[in-house]
Amino acid sequence: MDRDAAGTGVSEAGEKMDIHKLADLELSTIISLAGMPPQKELVNPRMPSEMAKRVRVTFRPLPKDFGNQIVIRFRDKLEQKLKENGVQLIPWDDAAEVPPGIVSKILRTRKVSSSIHAVVDVKREYSLTRKLFSALAEKIYLRTRKPERSVMEILKISGWADDFTARYVQDPFNTQIITLMPLEPEFADKGTTYDRKIAIGLKNLITTMSEIVMGIEPDRFSLVNMNLSDSIYRNDELDEFVLNSLIPKIYAPIKPPVLTRFKKGEYDPSHSVFPKQLADLGRLVESTSLFPEGSKFSEKITRVSHRDVVEKIMEGRTGVSYGFIAIAEAPRYEGPVTVTKEEWDTFTKVESVNDDKVRENKEGRWYVKTEIRGKVIYQQVPDIWVVTSRSGSNKTNLDPNTDIVRIGLIKGKLNLETPRGVDLHRRDIRPSFDTYVILAQAIAAALYTPELIKNGLPILHFHGYPDPAWFGQSEYFAGATNPSLPCGTVEAALLNFSAIYEIANRNGDSIKMLCLVEADHGVNILGLDRDYLVKRLREGVLEGHVILGGKHLPELRRTSLKAEMEERGLGKAAGSVN
Repeated sequence: MDRDAAGTGVSEAGEKMDIHKLADLELSTIISLAGMPPQKELVNPRMPSEMAKRVRVTFRPLPKDFGNQIVIRFRDKLEQKLKENGVQLIPWDDAAEVPPGIVSKILRTRKVSSSIHAVVDVKREYSLTRKLFSALAEKIYLRTRKPERSVMEILKISGWADDFTARYVQDPFNTQIITLMPLEPEFADKGTTYDRKIAIGLKNLITTMSEIVMGIEPDRFSLVNMNLSDSIYRNDELDEFVLNSLIPKIYAPIKPPVLTRFKKGEYDPSHSVFPKQLADLGRLVESTSLFPEGSKFSEKITRVSHRDVVEKIMEGRTGVSYGFIAIAEAPRYEGPVTVTKEEWDTFTKVESVNDDKVRENKEGRWYVKTEIRGKVIYQQVPDIWVVTSRSGSNKTNLDPNTDIVRIGLIKGKLNLETPRGVDLHRRDIRPSFDTYVILAQAIAAALYTPELIKNGLPILHFHGYPDPAWFGQSEYFAGATNPSLPCGTVEAALLNFSAIYEIANRNGDSIKMLCLVEADHGVNILGLDRDYLVKRLREGVLEGHVILGGKHLPELRRTSLKAEMEERGLGKAAGSVN
């Protein structure tokens, strides 16, 4: 049985990791090649201690009548652990100032500075009076509703009577709300299905207008965010949780890809085999039950103003869905795929990339210097095109004419093609939250596992995990011990790129299936053959080795840590645990 473990802060030789490098390339170079947005500050995503130094958090004072001692004690511990890890804790009075103006001064209305990355609060119960005023504010909003209003304009009209923390922040795109509340018994019950747990989690996220909700009991706690995880931790895991789960989530908030970064166009689904193949793939995986139908915000959020706020923050998306399916088309090359060093030496540096490892020939094609299994290769950076389910769609019942978007990556630039005749102004036509992750996987596969992608590469992402015992010959997993980063972030994309490199570097071309693990999120399953992947997933589900939710994640971590320790201590090749 083959299992692969991606490292956490150490190289294959057990040495300290380069803060600016992953795989065989600089972080900034990977970002440029994969079309990700440039980053002001780059932190190696395997180094959460470095993230902590850049995070600023404030704790909103407790309500005067708040008496839940279990939540209060946990809140105190959380504050201490954040401080111990180097997070900057900003006092509430410094973080949330009273804006100028007579109304603000009378009402003592505060605004949390946009430099604050997270506000920690507790769930606040509404009095009857506040409920009545909130209902009045909502009626006023409905009468004056305009689609062009910003988040803060909406909250100014509809939220003046509310006491949720979101109304106090200057920049809801930069400052996350973390709400602490009692852990609901049904959520914590091992017998509760994943679907039901996520329904509970979504309800709590929406009613508190929070990005993260933590449920607290005397000896354990849970975390839910828009990644729809059902993670539950013991209190003695708090140190590990704060460093490797909470801090990364604060540092790298969930942000959907912005449409303005894409060159937009249309495509005819009937002129390509890949949209039909993707729709067929969706139907084939329906029997696994790993892709439940998504939830529309209109079904979960009763207040129209709250629904409008969420849709604004989600870049026009009208719902959430459980994973994605995609097929990376065969990479497109023009001219030689690889060149000699002599030819490489005649190429010019690509100024927009600012790394001598990426050069351009006289025909304008990019080439990159890579090193895999000790061999230097000067290879062309191909054009990448991926067909993927649109955000919020039913993955197991895709209509190629409306539900499948085509994403392109050409010389670091993003392209988005929608089916001909589909209007991009439709709010449910958006690329997946995981777009950067998908493109990072595709470009990494083209560079490091070309045999895997040469005829197209199916990619399946669902919010669950396989048991390590499920993996067979030439099947590998990586990433289980990585920090828990949210979906679609640049940091998550970098880790996926690196995981493919590491698996290829250790195992060569003998790869049938890759499983890229994202803690507190799910897995990405990639493989040489669509039917093989579907067969293996069906077998895994029937045997109980592949399930939704986080049940198998701890064992994946333990197996990975064991492999890493053997590699560093005994000199074994990582991933070969027999």
